[in-house]
Parts: sequence; structure tokens; C-alpha cells
Amino acid sequence: MLGKEIEKSKNQVESAPASQGSNELQNIQTTYRLTGKNYLKWSQLVRTFLKGKGKLSHLIGIGPQKDETGFKAWDEGDSMVMSWLWNSMEPEISDTCMFLPTAKDIWESVQRTYSKVNDAAHVYNVKIKTSAAKQGNKSVTEYANLLKNLWQEMDHYKCIEMKCNSDAVALKKFIEKD
Repeated sequence: MLGKEIEKSKNQVESAPASQGSNELQNIQTTYRLTGKNYLKWSQLVRTFLKGKGKLSHLIGIGPQKDETGFKAWDEGDSMVMSWLWNSMEPEISDTCMFLPTAKDIWESVQRTYSKVNDAAHVYNVKIKTSAAKQGNKSVTEYANLLKNLWQEMDHYKCIEMKCNSDAVALKKFIEKD
């Protein structure tokens, strides 16, 4: 799916002038700020927001070269995305990436620091939360939503890339082990 988004971004390099940005490009900071503990949800919100604004290519780093037509407009858009990213983070976090040169660099830096993908300790904690979850005083809907969120988080953190049929067999054994 990301491959399709990358290909689409390559074909739709932005050429709109940055002056359109004032009304069209609202900040995301007021709705959900990166605190360090909410990276998964924050990153999903940011990707969705930027994709909706046609700016996802800035996180991927796809744009014209400095000497190509359209670079100035793309670079201005990249500056706008950089400011959105900074404004959607707690100041202690945005300060750590304030001097990175592109939105892609900011995105990758924050991802390296706060993403828990392939973090065995975090996966274990999510497993414990899932197995310890009790309905208690929650309604059936609230309890189902809690479990669904935990399962989605677990799916996100269990990144397994299959390259051949033997990988599928290994994945099946891994799932059966749980």
C-alpha cells in the first residue's frame, strides 16, 4: 500500500504555490500532540492529515531536485510541513529536531526515537495488557474498543516481512506459538 502512495507521490509532485497554504493548511497541533508515549496514534494522524492535503511526499522525501522545475514550490511546501510537524509535538520533542533540514529528516528522526516497532519489551507489555484486560464496569462496546485498540497496536508492532513461501510457513508457526 505504501508503494502505491510513493508511486502516486512521484507522479504528483506539488506545483501549487505556497500562498494557497494559509486557509488550506491548518495546523494539526491542537488535536493531537506527540508526547513521546503516543507515537503510533500521532504518526497515523499526521500521515492521514498530510495525505489528505497532498503532502505525504514530504515525509517520504520525494520531490524535484534543486535544479529541476517545481523545486521552489516543493521546497516551500516542505517548510510548511516541517512547521506542522514541529507544532504537532510537545516543545521538548520538537526542540530535538528543530534544525533538521527537511520534513523527511524530522519524520525519520522522530520515528527512530519513538516508534516501538520490533521492540520486544513493548510488544510484551501490549501482550500483558491484552491478556489482563477485563470488562469490569465498562460497557460491552467500551471493552470491545479497548481490545480492538490493543490488537491493532499488537498488529502494528509485530512487523514481519514475507519474501517467499518459507516466510509464510514461519509466520504460521509464529502465530500458532502465541
